[in-house]
Amino acid sequence: MKRNLSERIILLFILLFVSFCVFADQATTIVSSPAATVNLIRNHAITNSDLDQEVQNYADNGINMSREQVLDIMINDEVFLQGAARDGISVSDMQLDQQIQAIRTEVNRSFPTPLTDEQFEAIIAQQTGISYADYREALRNQMLIQLYVMQEKGEEIRNANITPSTKDIEDFYRKNRQNFYSPESVKLAHIYIPFVTASDSVTEEDAASQNAANAELMIDVAARIKSGEISFEKAVQDYSQDDGSKNIGGDIGWLRIDNEQARQGFGDDFFYAVMAMQPGDVSPMLESNVGYHIVKVSVHTEGKLLGIDDYLNPESTVTVREYISNVLSSQNQQTAFQQALDELITELRGQARIRVYV
Repeated sequence: MKRNLSERIILLFILLFVSFCVFADQATTIVSSPAATVNLIRNHAITNSDLDQEVQNYADNGINMSREQVLDIMINDEVFLQGAARDGISVSDMQLDQQIQAIRTEVNRSFPTPLTDEQFEAIIAQQTGISYADYREALRNQMLIQLYVMQEKGEEIRNANITPSTKDIEDFYRKNRQNFYSPESVKLAHIYIPFVTASDSVTEEDAASQNAANAELMIDVAARIKSGEISFEKAVQDYSQDDGSKNIGGDIGWLRIDNEQARQGFGDDFFYAVMAMQPGDVSPMLESNVGYHIVKVSVHTEGKLLGIDDYLNPESTVTVREYISNVLSSQNQQTAFQQALDELITELRGQARIRVYV
């Protein structure tokens, strides 16, 4: 028997209601219940599953914290992000890229040749223990914190007394004397020809042939320097392909025995051969991981413990005392910044509607 229109509508409503109830019951098993909600400019739920995951993340890094402690941190993070959004604070991709480039430039100083994207990202992952993508996000958050706190609390931070006393400096030196050690170092200059590598325009056979010719050339140049036929400085001008040092006599600064990045970059054979040289020595042709070198050492210093008024290294204009003063000033500055951050979060929490369910 056919149902009239009103009966069909009622039946359809019942079916939809039943379906909704079934779906809602299933959803409760899929979507985690909230541990807390935070609302400053928008409502945000911190779920129990998010909280459990964050507790596990701390545990994985050797930090044991209660769920309540971790939840409090997560609430602080959320209220801070909402406050920054409300007050117009953000970090653009361009700003982040500029900061990454500054970090990359600094890292490159420890390597003989500029790092590729893949090499740089691998070093970041190795040194931080997180992926490069996670590192970028962490750096963005760090920049956001810096911008927001300085906007809201910059005057307080700038007015904080961060200068350490003489007693603070001398106490720090006595407690950490063993750490002020100047390692064995050499000051060197070099004549350098890099390896030729195969590419779209250079075959492996041609590259091998050119490298062999360059090795023979450097052996000959080293012999001519040793015989007095040509000076080391003249050979730098005539043969070195290191544009960065060619116009300053091949000078590439200091090599320290504890510089692991340089050791790995140049290779053990080159590194330890140079460290064994004495002032005035000129090496034969040396092969490193990146090419061929003839090295001249002008200074060789032995390792020693530094006094508080000694310079940090032979060419430094900064004494241990000045260095400690800078370290303690930086620590005091960080303390002032942290206090300002805590004050800002307390203010934001007071403005937000926060509900905790655990």
